[in-house]
Amino acid sequence: MKVVSGEQMRSIETRLFDQYGFSSAVLMELAGRQVALVAREMMEGLSGPVVVVCGKGNNGGDGLVAARWLRHWGFRVSAVVWASFDDLPPDAAGALHAARMAGVTILMPAQAQEALQGAALIIDAVLGTGSVGSARGQAAEAIKLINAARRPVLAVDMPSGIGTNTGRVDGPAVRADVTVTFGLPKLGLFLFPGADLAGRVIVVDIGLDEKAIEAENIQVELTRAEIARAWLRTYSRDAHKGTRGRVFVAAGSRGMTGAGALAGEAALRVGAGLVTVAAPESSQPVIAALRPEFMTLALPGSAAGGFSARAAELFLQAAARADALAVGPGLGTDPEAQLFTRAVVADATAPLVLDADAIKAFSGCPELLAECPMPLVITPHPGEMAHLLGLSVEVVQADRFAAVRRAAEVTKAIVLLKGAYTLIAEPGGEVYINPTGSRVLGTGGSGDVLTGVIAGLLAQGLGAPEAAAAGAFLHGLAGDRIAQRMGEDGVLASEIAAELPAAQRDLRAGLPDVIEFRG
Repeated sequence: MKVVSGEQMRSIETRLFDQYGFSSAVLMELAGRQVALVAREMMEGLSGPVVVVCGKGNNGGDGLVAARWLRHWGFRVSAVVWASFDDLPPDAAGALHAARMAGVTILMPAQAQEALQGAALIIDAVLGTGSVGSARGQAAEAIKLINAARRPVLAVDMPSGIGTNTGRVDGPAVRADVTVTFGLPKLGLFLFPGADLAGRVIVVDIGLDEKAIEAENIQVELTRAEIARAWLRTYSRDAHKGTRGRVFVAAGSRGMTGAGALAGEAALRVGAGLVTVAAPESSQPVIAALRPEFMTLALPGSAAGGFSARAAELFLQAAARADALAVGPGLGTDPEAQLFTRAVVADATAPLVLDADAIKAFSGCPELLAECPMPLVITPHPGEMAHLLGLSVEVVQADRFAAVRRAAEVTKAIVLLKGAYTLIAEPGGEVYINPTGSRVLGTGGSGDVLTGVIAGLLAQGLGAPEAAAAGAFLHGLAGDRIAQRMGEDGVLASEIAAELPAAQRDLRAGLPDVIEFRG
């Protein structure tokens, strides 16, 4: 599913008007009715009126159309309009007239507080995707009253006060229980802090033409369950360990042996046939004792208990028949380990995943990663991304799309920027947004599990972009399953790894999308 900026959405709508004979009034009617349908669902089991809070733009017009439909279905409905009739654009003015004629009670802003306090449901139609900057004036006052009422809120297209493209909240912003967004989801719904205010997101069809969407050349995609499922390999009944791919992992320096074990286990749990964890000779016995299902390899260690630089050649020789490599979990940051990493990247013989300390080996010189001769996936968290690009964490988080695209362009790698709504970027600018996962994943070792998942998928023949996007989806899905069963706090990374087979089973069987789409 494509994800758009406000400008792209307006361009699509303009193309519909100019080339396909649509009118803005028709789109407003379609959008408003979809809002009304969701509002009708939300009103099940509730008693009392619906109050629609309308701004002076076409977003307010959408709300007025919804109000008219709800009144037609027998609900008590009032609309607070924060503009005079003469200040409304033509379509919104027409919607106001139609709503009044249908029996919707039209209220003045001075009546808003009392009406909102008595509402069963509030529909936020104050600001649309065309608003720029923080909410000001009457819009800000309306938003404050909506939040103060503490009633269920349905937002129209975007919760008012959230940056459509950035998710920024620079002033008052509506906290919605449900957001109905039109045609295609907007970027700001997947960027924080705005994403935290959107509640459940429902994407509704308003008749957008596929050709009009394709002409916009949109480069951001939300990973849907059906797409992730299509990426997974299927096997015949006579498949065996030799046909499911071989993974070699370099991980687990002294004091961090668990990281190597988690990555190795995750590669197996996602379906790789054979996994070997290579570790410094002082760590190898410990890792071997942690998980009997994978093999281990002892390599020369450094004085610090990490990998010796000369171990790189031995690792690559041992991994000559591997289908995927992974380097980084618990690797360590001593100079020898950094040299080891650079040597493996320069002479890699199979698709490679770099995580954690392995990424730090390229801090300040990300262009060296472009020299990797094999497909490369790197999986930084915001701090590692900041070090890699020479930025602050605040700059990375302020525009995650720009950061992940820049990293992919410089490194020529598939870059997975961790965090809520993980982003996966290709060097050409294409970005996948991962919809699965929660704070369950914010536990020590979770990133090591993700590294193993991606390596396991690479070994089974997935391309680097698909392995990264499907890996993030499965990793998050495993966390979501645990959260439903155990709650979101106190979950161990090993439990996330153990949940991967069930997550993959569910994905293969068919899952509803995390972000709901209604045709």
